[in-house]
Amino acid sequence: MRVGQVRQFGFWTWLQTHCAGLRQSVIWCFWCILASLCPLSAHAQQPPSAFDSMFTDSNAAAPQAVSFATDMQSLRFVLDRSQPRIVLLRFDGDAEIWALTSHWGPRGDEFLRNDVGEVMVRITSLGGVTVFGPLGSNGGPASKTGKARTLSAPTRSEGSLQTTVERALGWFNRFGHRSIRVEAAGNLAAPLVYEALQRAAQGMSRAPRGFFGQPKRRVKLVRVERAPQRASVNWESGILTIGVVPGIGYAGRPSSAAVLAAMIADV
Repeated sequence: MRVGQVRQFGFWTWLQTHCAGLRQSVIWCFWCILASLCPLSAHAQQPPSAFDSMFTDSNAAAPQAVSFATDMQSLRFVLDRSQPRIVLLRFDGDAEIWALTSHWGPRGDEFLRNDVGEVMVRITSLGGVTVFGPLGSNGGPASKTGKARTLSAPTRSEGSLQTTVERALGWFNRFGHRSIRVEAAGNLAAPLVYEALQRAAQGMSRAPRGFFGQPKRRVKLVRVERAPQRASVNWESGILTIGVVPGIGYAGRPSSAAVLAAMIADV
C-alpha cells in the first residue's frame, strides 16, 4: 500500500470513529431532553381508584357528591368527597351524616370505615360498590344514580344553646328512671351541641332491649363538652360524656355507633 493510500485510509478511519462518537452524543442529548420534559417519579404513582372516577376532577372548583341506590331502589344514600380527609355518607330518611375514613385493601379495594372501625362502604378496584350499615354484615350492591348536593355541616339551629338543650331533654327521658339532665360546656355553638345530642340519643336507642332497666345503666346526665384533639365518648356511673371538636364539621363529633359501642362495652 502506498503512502497516499495509507494516509487516505487513516483519514477515513478517523472520520468514521468521530462520526460514531458524534452520533452517540446526539442520541444521548435527545434522551436527556426527553427526560427533562417527561420526568419520572422516584416512586410509582398510585393509579386513580374507581371511586375517584365516580366524581368530577378533584381539582374542580365545586366539590362533588354522588347518589347511589341498591337493587330495587330499596336503599338510597349519598357519598360526598368534598372534605379533604373524610368521606361523608348519609342514608335517605336518616338524619345522621357519617364521617368515614378511607382504607385500602391488598387488592386495591377501598374500604370506608366509621369511627369505630366498621366498614360501611366498599369500592372495588373495578368500581363495584357494596353498602353495609343498615343492610347488616353481608351488605348489598349499589349503583350510581347521579349527582347529589354536598352534605354541609349544620350552621344554624332554632334558638339559643339553652333552647337547644331543653329541646333535647325529651330525647333521653325514656333512658332513665328519673328525668335526665343535659348539659353543654366549653362555649360550644348550638348547632354542634344539637348534632352531638341527636347522635347520642340515636345511639342509645339502638341499645339491646332492657339495657337501661338495670340500675347501673340508668342515665343520669348527658354532657357535651369540648374535646382537645379528637371526638370521644365516655360512659361511666350513669354519666354519658360526648367530647366534640369544633371547626372540623362532622368529623368533630362521635357517631351514633361510637355512642352505642361505649355504652355496651361492659355487656
